[in-house]
Amino acid sequence: MGIRADFRLLANILDHAPALICAVDPHGQLQRVSGACRHVLGRECDELVGQPFADILHSEDRTAALAACARALKQEGPVHFESRCLGPAGEEVVVEWSASWSPADERLLCMGRDVTQQRQAARHAQEQEAYHRAVTEHGFDMMGVVNEEGRYLYVASSITRALGYQPEEMIGHSAFDFMHPDDMAAAKASWVELGSQPLFTVTDFRFRTASGEWRWMESSISNQLLNPEIRAYTVVSRDVTEQYEATRHAHKQQEFYRAVAEHGFDIMALLSGEGVYTYVGGSVQNTLGYLPDQLLGHSPFEFIHPDDVAAAEAAWAELGTQPVFAVPDCRFRAANGAWRWMETTVGNQLLNPDIQAFTLCSRDVTDKKNHAFELAASEQRFRLLFEHNRDPAIFQDIDGRVLDVNPAYLDLMQLPKEQVLQQQQLPATFSRLSDEQFQVALSGQEAGYEARITREGVERAVAVTKIPLMVEDKIVGVYSTGKDITDMATAQRLLQQQTARLHLVLESINDAFLSVDRDWNLTYLNSEGERLLRLKQADTLDKNIWELLGDEGGSISRQKCEEALDTGKTVRFEAFHERKMRWLELRVYPFAEGVSVFFSDITKRVKSDRQLKLLALVAKGTVNSVVITDGQGRTEWVNEAFTRDTGYTLAEMRGKKPGAVLQGPETDLAAIRRFQERLPLHKPFPVTILNYKKSGQKLWFAMDVTPIFNDAGELVQYIAIQQNINFRKEVEASQAKMTEELYRHNRDLQQFAYIISHNLRAPLANALGLAALLPKLDRQNPVFDASLAHLCESLGQADNVLQDLNQVLSLRDQQHGQPDRVALAEVCRQSVVDLEASVQQCGGRVSVNVPDDLAVRGNRAYVYSIFYNLLSNSSKYRAERRPLRVEIACLRNEGGGLSLSFTDNGSGFDLVKAGSEVFQLYKRFHVKPRGRGIGLYLVKTHVEAMGGQIEVTSEVDGGTRFLIQLDSF
Repeated sequence: MGIRADFRLLANILDHAPALICAVDPHGQLQRVSGACRHVLGRECDELVGQPFADILHSEDRTAALAACARALKQEGPVHFESRCLGPAGEEVVVEWSASWSPADERLLCMGRDVTQQRQAARHAQEQEAYHRAVTEHGFDMMGVVNEEGRYLYVASSITRALGYQPEEMIGHSAFDFMHPDDMAAAKASWVELGSQPLFTVTDFRFRTASGEWRWMESSISNQLLNPEIRAYTVVSRDVTEQYEATRHAHKQQEFYRAVAEHGFDIMALLSGEGVYTYVGGSVQNTLGYLPDQLLGHSPFEFIHPDDVAAAEAAWAELGTQPVFAVPDCRFRAANGAWRWMETTVGNQLLNPDIQAFTLCSRDVTDKKNHAFELAASEQRFRLLFEHNRDPAIFQDIDGRVLDVNPAYLDLMQLPKEQVLQQQQLPATFSRLSDEQFQVALSGQEAGYEARITREGVERAVAVTKIPLMVEDKIVGVYSTGKDITDMATAQRLLQQQTARLHLVLESINDAFLSVDRDWNLTYLNSEGERLLRLKQADTLDKNIWELLGDEGGSISRQKCEEALDTGKTVRFEAFHERKMRWLELRVYPFAEGVSVFFSDITKRVKSDRQLKLLALVAKGTVNSVVITDGQGRTEWVNEAFTRDTGYTLAEMRGKKPGAVLQGPETDLAAIRRFQERLPLHKPFPVTILNYKKSGQKLWFAMDVTPIFNDAGELVQYIAIQQNINFRKEVEASQAKMTEELYRHNRDLQQFAYIISHNLRAPLANALGLAALLPKLDRQNPVFDASLAHLCESLGQADNVLQDLNQVLSLRDQQHGQPDRVALAEVCRQSVVDLEASVQQCGGRVSVNVPDDLAVRGNRAYVYSIFYNLLSNSSKYRAERRPLRVEIACLRNEGGGLSLSFTDNGSGFDLVKAGSEVFQLYKRFHVKPRGRGIGLYLVKTHVEAMGGQIEVTSEVDGGTRFLIQLDSF
């Protein structure tokens, strides 16, 4: 019996709980519905049982809600979500759900809490002072005014949503006419007993709705009979049907209600009359982390934050006798020590024999509370923005009374705030325009005007904007803001002055001018345009230009104008005006609002162009370049031969001076000066000058320049006929080079002949003398043998000179052969191998750093001779105190050629003393060992024969370095 009694007690608790509890089978059908459905949804339990759970959901929220239920079927613990539900009359009820699956019952248990009031409260918390009237008219509570007999004098429109009546249906009727007969006697007794009190509450009575339904009501009544402005009772009524029906339906099946208590979203609990927990639902563990047994026997005030205890105790003491009441939100300590904001509704069931306790339904509203705090902070920030806005701002109600102003307005008007507040109208400075625009704002439109204020002798312009304040699609006031636009107004006046000056400019120019908008409506036409188009601006503004022009519209090409408007780019074109018999150049300039068109008379230029075309027919057939310029030397036309010679087209040359385009760094300044001196003489003259092609190549022109005069004897043009004389200049340069080379060769030949004759004369003279002496000597005479030896030596010296002569002559004969590709690394290694014995004999070492891919354009024998002679000299003239070291390297230089360096650490020589004779024939700079002085001569000759250059640096006992520059193959 004890267990059944507990289950019965639990069933009664849950049936009387204010939360809506539903059991849904796996197919989505409602199997059980708690009694709270009447005050939450306005429907009977039997009406909903067997119906799909989705039918009570708002169509816009149905998908998300069913998805949340589906998640609850798959996971442990509750799933929380929120949705709108529909009442029988289509009214929306916001329900916060907690859904969890009960395996034992094979049902989805859903606990819903009507949070419509909370959501409305959160929304209303954002409203400012301007919305207070809307709250009164559309709030959750029903507000009215009744006289001493209880008849309604005023009823707020919220009665319609709550009970279905229109306010006018109730005015003049007694409130007792709408009460349930069973409750009327008690209500009248309370009225008689408490009516003299300043504030009292009438509870426990049912009120008939417009549909005939009875709703439990609770009314707070304020006695204002002594208030001369009211002289009646103000009544604030609230529908408390939910609380009463929640307490009447607390009996459900044992397993169902236990599952709801254990797995619901809200914390369900019982509190004894002494104020200690006698029962706590299992959901407390999910919400606060406590096991139910940890709370049993304790008072809830032990867990409430110290700062909130006083308010909670006061509310409990004041409201504890009511059947259902709400405890102010307070912070509750969780098991982990954190403070959580809790929202609690208490049902007084002390007189219920099945319960005999207070029922507590608590919910964690920490997130909502934090949001409310943030909302309050946001409202404060907006207030600060209003107060610190540099622009003046005003709030007015719909009657024009000033509700609030910011400091900027007070500073602007130099008035105290107390004087401004509750004024029926703004100061006289704003009065007329302000009243007119105020009415515009009340119609729902934003309005603006400009006001003038004089402060300290200075007039300021203020732009005033009035914005209607809307609350639930109803205008409740007007927000006005002003901005000092004095500087802007001054700028506008300057703009108007500039516009006037621009008008004078457009009227003073000789060209016709017009502008049109994007629909081709005429927006401006100057006097020259009026004359040319035979239109009057005053009669044609805002009319379509093409309709105005008619047949003459061909002079202004519509296609070209549309092209400019579509592309946003300037368009230039020419057209013939038949009536005026003049050629016009039209320039169409697009801008944001349309296009502007300038007309220029180019008849003279067109005629001149035709003359140029005739000249072009003549010049086109000539092979010489022809350039025609205007009197200032700017190019007007060139023929095809000019383009062929220079690479420049007519489009590239037009309007430019030929010299500025063609002359370059090597153009003779003297020739330019002669050209400039002869032009002002206005007489034909020839000139030869070096120009440059577009490609950068040099181009020699022999020019004949002829001035052209008009009938009045005025200079109008120049014609320059230019002959390409590049070939002649090349021949002249070639002849000059050949002459220079012939001179050098003759000079070298004379020197060579002198050296050979000098070197042959001594040995031949000795040989002749000895030859004459020998026949006179006895063969047995020792002098004979000595003389014969001297004769052989002299003849040997003569033979060496003849060999050198043959080698030099052979070298000169080979200089005109075709160059070949010579691999430097290969030839270098060959010369090193050939002299390897000589180098090793002296303990020397040769280092070669020549890449295999480097090759020169020249003669292989010459390259070999260069390496062989330099390496032979290094070996021959090595230093006696150190081993010979030779380094041969080659790399590419910046010009694309090859740089060959040959360095040794030999004895070196005095480069200053040697001077220019380093590479001369038979010049020797060392005493030992003796040489013939032909090696370096051959090296230089070979290098120059291949188009290269050679230079040397040397230091006595410091070695020698040769640097050779050759062309790369």
